[in-house]
Amino acid sequence: MRTLETMNSNASSDIQTIVTDLLKSRPYTHQQDVDMSVAAVVTVQHDLRFLGSTVGAVLAQRVLPAMVIVADCTGRIEQPMQMTFDVIHSSEDVLTEVPEAKTVRVVLVGVKEAVSFMDAVTRAVNQIDVNTDVRALWTLHDDSRPADDRCLETLLDAWRNTPTVSLLGSKQLDWQAENLHNVGLYAGHHEAVSLVVDGEPDQEQYDGRQDVLAVSLSGALVPLSTLRAFEGADPWFGTFAESKDLCRRICLGGGRVAVVPQARIAHRRARFEGIRSKNGRPVEDEDGRIDPYLAIREANAKYAYTDMHRSWWPLLWLWSIIQSLGLAVLCLTRKQPYHACCELSIPWRALLRLPGAWRARARLCGQSKVAIKSLSTLAANRQQIREWRDRRRAFHDQQGTVLLSPLGKAHLRKRLLRRWGFAVGSALAAAIWTVAMFWDVFRAVCSGASMYSQSLLPTDADFAQLVRTATTSWAYASGTGISAPNAPWLLVLMVFSVLSCGHVATAVGLVFFLSALVMVFSFWALAGIFTRSDAVRCVTALLWYAMALSMGLYADADVAMLTVMMFLPAAFAFSFRAVGMYRTEDLVKPRASVQAAALAALCFIPVVAAEPQLLLPLMLTFLTFLFFVRAHKPTLLLIPLPTAFVCAPTLVNVVRFAKDGTWRQLFGSIMLPSVSRDGGPIVANLSDMLSRVFGIDAGHGWWGYAVVAVLGLITVLAAVSLVLPFVLRASRMMWVAIVAGFMTSILSAAVAVAVDVNGPVAGSMLPGAAYAMLGLLACICMVAGGAVRRFIMLRQQGGAGAVEVEGRGSKVTPVAARVGRTVLVCLLAVSVVVCMGFDYAEHDRGQVRTSDSGLPMVSADFLEQDDARRVLALRADSAGSVSYNVMRTGRGDLMDSSPAQRVEVLSGRLDGDSRTIAQDCAQLLANADSDAIAELAKLGFGGIYVVKQNGNKAQREASSQLNSNIGASDGTQNVVSSDDGTYYRLVVQNLSKQHIDSSGFDKAAASPWRRAWLWCMGFVLAAYCLVAFPRIRRYGQEEA
Repeated sequence: MRTLETMNSNASSDIQTIVTDLLKSRPYTHQQDVDMSVAAVVTVQHDLRFLGSTVGAVLAQRVLPAMVIVADCTGRIEQPMQMTFDVIHSSEDVLTEVPEAKTVRVVLVGVKEAVSFMDAVTRAVNQIDVNTDVRALWTLHDDSRPADDRCLETLLDAWRNTPTVSLLGSKQLDWQAENLHNVGLYAGHHEAVSLVVDGEPDQEQYDGRQDVLAVSLSGALVPLSTLRAFEGADPWFGTFAESKDLCRRICLGGGRVAVVPQARIAHRRARFEGIRSKNGRPVEDEDGRIDPYLAIREANAKYAYTDMHRSWWPLLWLWSIIQSLGLAVLCLTRKQPYHACCELSIPWRALLRLPGAWRARARLCGQSKVAIKSLSTLAANRQQIREWRDRRRAFHDQQGTVLLSPLGKAHLRKRLLRRWGFAVGSALAAAIWTVAMFWDVFRAVCSGASMYSQSLLPTDADFAQLVRTATTSWAYASGTGISAPNAPWLLVLMVFSVLSCGHVATAVGLVFFLSALVMVFSFWALAGIFTRSDAVRCVTALLWYAMALSMGLYADADVAMLTVMMFLPAAFAFSFRAVGMYRTEDLVKPRASVQAAALAALCFIPVVAAEPQLLLPLMLTFLTFLFFVRAHKPTLLLIPLPTAFVCAPTLVNVVRFAKDGTWRQLFGSIMLPSVSRDGGPIVANLSDMLSRVFGIDAGHGWWGYAVVAVLGLITVLAAVSLVLPFVLRASRMMWVAIVAGFMTSILSAAVAVAVDVNGPVAGSMLPGAAYAMLGLLACICMVAGGAVRRFIMLRQQGGAGAVEVEGRGSKVTPVAARVGRTVLVCLLAVSVVVCMGFDYAEHDRGQVRTSDSGLPMVSADFLEQDDARRVLALRADSAGSVSYNVMRTGRGDLMDSSPAQRVEVLSGRLDGDSRTIAQDCAQLLANADSDAIAELAKLGFGGIYVVKQNGNKAQREASSQLNSNIGASDGTQNVVSSDDGTYYRLVVQNLSKQHIDSSGFDKAAASPWRRAWLWCMGFVLAAYCLVAFPRIRRYGQEEA
């Protein structure tokens, strides 16, 4: 018979429903008994997924507690609600009297503002009228159910047999009650260790344990006398550490803590395993689990601080700082950036916990009667701890891996060799073609010459000059320098200069000639995200390279765009791998990877540094990824951070002076803009895009029409992906990238970024077009389908001895799909040939040249002696026009090409020194002018180099006139004259004063903001490199 007494109708309906249903479904049996000395307390939060199993297991015990208290930690139950039922126990012996009915009370009580598990238990017990016969509490989490019906009975038997025990704990198992969590804890070096590998199978191998330092309070039998004697648990420790502290105080206070291995608790550990939030709400998405690492580490730190004398705390804190750095690096190498951040924060969070630690330590000292050293049986020695950690490490290394059979490994090895063979062959073919087309340039670069073109300046800078220029917001592009950020691409050139052993000119050639190899591998990796067809991957990678040829990137030596073409596909490939959206070979399953996210972040750095305008489509694509990706969104948030730090000077300058038009520098690059190459600012249409991107206009022959046909074919094939059901998400994501790329091209064509002799120059349309082309080719790879080669193994028949083929996976690939894929490969191969033929026939590769000379040796030596020395190079374009360039190396240097400075000139904001130089140059072209020479010398110039003009008669006469005027001016000395030009030394001032005013550069170099930027950027890049560094794959295993 059951009775229901409702003390408050406003109780939580969900909890009430669960408990009421369990009571109604409880079978009527005489096999159960009631122990009136025990009350069970079950704490519950918003997550009610496990409450029914736990309360049901409690009500199914052979020995029931006299009270079952359900403590609602959400506080939704304002006043207690009680339900009761009677139990009549029938003994197996002969009955001599009528059995007496015993009443079990089930009480629902609300607990507000509880900060830990035992705090909730204490508050619940204090709010209700507990039976006077109750002498112990059986404490349970809502996700910790008794694994069998004798759990409480076993605990009570152990309590009766060992009355000196102050607290009894249970064996902790997983939710299926098959694998171990822990069987009591032992004292380590200021920590509590279980010596049980979490997750190992329960084979009763630890059932001999009894006295331990600590047990889990989940499923523990806690006598009320113990709670009164030791003032209960300390809520300051939190749920993860309060049991260790309470048990430690009991042991040091002369009591005993025992584990009863025969009492088994199946514990889901919802918060520990991240499927429950800190406020107790459920986490339904398995991929969105909350990492409890910080809470666990803080709990361990609280235990460690309170385990030692307070005089050692300063040394412990200092050691924790050093330890946190080491552990952070270790976490980064393990691809755990969140754990690394937690480790770095632990010492500083410890400072905030000092008052609570002081009180907890005082309580421990006040209740201690014996020293921990006298409790040797409760402590684990170093060898035990070392062996336990070795076993735990070996066990965890096996998690997340799949042991493959020899046939399975042979299948994967065959596929590996095949796909890498195709990839290497394709990349080598592209590299050989590039070297063959520019063989003379290649030989000269290998000899130390500097390559240049109409848009690429040569360089004679050393590595130290490059580093100072790339990391200092001071541009020497004109005059004697202005405060403006240099091109971010110089940081990329720094990395390539390291590969070339500090030779900057060789590094530029390295970018040019390695680009073909890298861009083929890069797009091959991106194609592998969507299809495993080796032929499709290789031919689309070659088409990506052919597009670079057809856009004239090699003919113009556009190293900025070549950098984009190299790294943009790899950045997208790693982004998809970071969230687990990619195709794999059979036997291997895709999974998300923080390492891939770090690699994606590093690959995006050179892309944005080379062409900052790509920030616009990348931001739109990034938001699209966040919308479409179902899980691992925090991983995506890690990707933009390094790029933001590397490009911080440019971005800050854009935001800070946006009203002055500095935002235009986003559409510039290290390359020299010109109207003949980039055109003027217009509202572009499709015809303008074909003209500016591919150089196709109405005058081109059939090669131009063939390229247009190829572009149309690519667009049509990419559009097919939008209707394929198996790639709907991915195709829509890439089509957003396609649209964003086209919009960026149109916007760039409308923005003026510089001015030359022909007027304003528009931004390049190439970055946006390449971005859109990447999306189109990626969609074509989706059209090819997965093309996964299924693993087929042989299986021996048992009776007849015959052999049959057993295939893994679903059906065999239809013949139609193979035929369609073959046709697709043929069409793409024809497209590759057309694009390469167009480049070979239409583009002038002779524009790319090399220079191993420059200024005369005497002037080059003059510049090398002091970085602040300058030479003014002049060229007479006509009788009324003269061009000048401020030289600080032997050649007009690439590192001084600043988009920010060109925007300043476009806006008419010339500095005073630039105006003075321009006026003096015009005066010298008109006639001899000693005052102009004096002003140039006062600015710090040590010489003038006049470039010899070999053009038309007017240019030759203007050049001769300029030479005559400079030679006739006071303060000049003709030093050397050659076929290239004439060098005049300025002798107005002595040698010690022949240098420009470098105070502005020195101030910018000493800026605290620059130092903070360099330190932050270095730290972030180092952290990402550690995460991106590849793991060593274990022998005989494949990652799942």
